[in-house]
Amino acid sequence: MINEINLPDISAEYLLNYLYPDQTEQWQAECAGTFYRNYSPDILSVEKDNATVRLARDGFLQLLPQGIIAPDDALKGKNFEQKYEQLKKKEELLKDLFKPIDSLNFRFRLHIEKEIAQLSSNKISLLLNRYFNFNLEEEKNPYIRETAPLLLVISHLRADFTFLHTLLKNLFGCPVEMTTGRYTWDEGYEYSQPAVFYYLMIPNLTNNAYNELKQTIDPFIDFIREWFIPFDTHCSISIKHPDCPFVLGENLTLDYNTKTDTFINPTY
Repeated sequence: MINEINLPDISAEYLLNYLYPDQTEQWQAECAGTFYRNYSPDILSVEKDNATVRLARDGFLQLLPQGIIAPDDALKGKNFEQKYEQLKKKEELLKDLFKPIDSLNFRFRLHIEKEIAQLSSNKISLLLNRYFNFNLEEEKNPYIRETAPLLLVISHLRADFTFLHTLLKNLFGCPVEMTTGRYTWDEGYEYSQPAVFYYLMIPNLTNNAYNELKQTIDPFIDFIREWFIPFDTHCSISIKHPDCPFVLGENLTLDYNTKTDTFINPTY
């Protein structure tokens, strides 16, 4: 089972590279200090308009001795409020002074995170090629490319029909109906095999759109059968128009917008 992601533990570099991959050299970093890190995520706030990110990290100013900002007796004596305001103004001026250093350091870390992500991607390709004889770099089918990294944990996912149901919903962004049953030809029910049926409910496809989508999905279906389905289990993945009864005279696409109350038959 895949562990849930703890959002506060995700680094700012990872999130910003993922959300804004083209803004690496534009970010301005404001470091609020690690005091905030005890009870908040790495990113405290993001101002997209001026490309400023406020971080729960120590900046260059926090690494300097406290005496540079104020000596130990700076607030002693009279005029406490006035002295405090002067110290706050001094601190803000120093933050502005060191902000370019913090920003350059943060951009450097953004570049490192990008390199790590690239190396990780290459490692997945290497592992798939070495252990599964699968060349991810040469694969053109978008659905297979999205699913192929799961081969690294295929021993836990094979025959997990519920997981496959969720995968199809997220991959195609549409409702997916699933039924299970038995599959046989002429030998009789006593010789039947397990069967699972998935129906991608995609409405209002023209005949050409349906054929184009089916041509793209067919290689993906073969991939799913090869890796995710046990050899003795029949698997069918079909594209269907939801709630589209047969109406004489209307344009029909075979196996798509024909009568939907009879096509689901888990045993045949």
